[in-house]
Amino acid sequence: MRRHDRRLPQRGFTLLEIIIVVAIFAIFALLAYGGLDAVLNTRARVELSQQRIAELQKAYIRLRDDFQQVRDRPIRDNYGDLQPGLLGADNAAVEFTRGGWRNPLSQPRSTLERVAYRLDDKALHRSSWRILDRAQDTPAVDVVLLQDVTDLRWRFMDAQREWQTRWPTLQTAASTSPTASVPPPLGIEIRITTTDLGELRFVFRLGLDPLTVGPGTSSADQPPTPPP
Repeated sequence: MRRHDRRLPQRGFTLLEIIIVVAIFAIFALLAYGGLDAVLNTRARVELSQQRIAELQKAYIRLRDDFQQVRDRPIRDNYGDLQPGLLGADNAAVEFTRGGWRNPLSQPRSTLERVAYRLDDKALHRSSWRILDRAQDTPAVDVVLLQDVTDLRWRFMDAQREWQTRWPTLQTAASTSPTASVPPPLGIEIRITTTDLGELRFVFRLGLDPLTVGPGTSSADQPPTPPP
């Protein structure tokens, strides 16, 4: 008896099936890429936020350390005019004398330092001078502490614990001799407005340890002598 070969004919993928498979793989690849892109973007934003917070922390520590070391030591500026231990205004720079400037190499300099904070080109700047009673060519060391700052405001707490928008106050300046020392305020408030963090408010109590004369104290620590 004759046997018939009933093998099934070989059948491949049709064009439609191939298109469907490719489309499915493309969808999965797109979903995977979108998820990876979202993860990478989130990671980048987190890293930027961490860098911003670290920058803010460094600025805060620098401000805190400076204001905790405020000293009532007047200086002569670049024009020879006598300036109080601390002076400033609401939306202007604040300049003051601070102590505690370490001198590990025992260099012939004072342990006091003149410091100023100001807003310039949307950044919080800290300037410092190695010499208290400056000449016209005395250079300043300028450091940027915080970027993307749009506004900088100051207030000063007087002996009656009331806030003032400038120091010395107009009343104090009018009633005080130009050669008399004006003590710094009890505290200082700083309002920093940034583009990403909004308004930041810091309040510091000023350290006012009295100056002492003794071994290791430079003559530059002493207030300038008023002109005869």
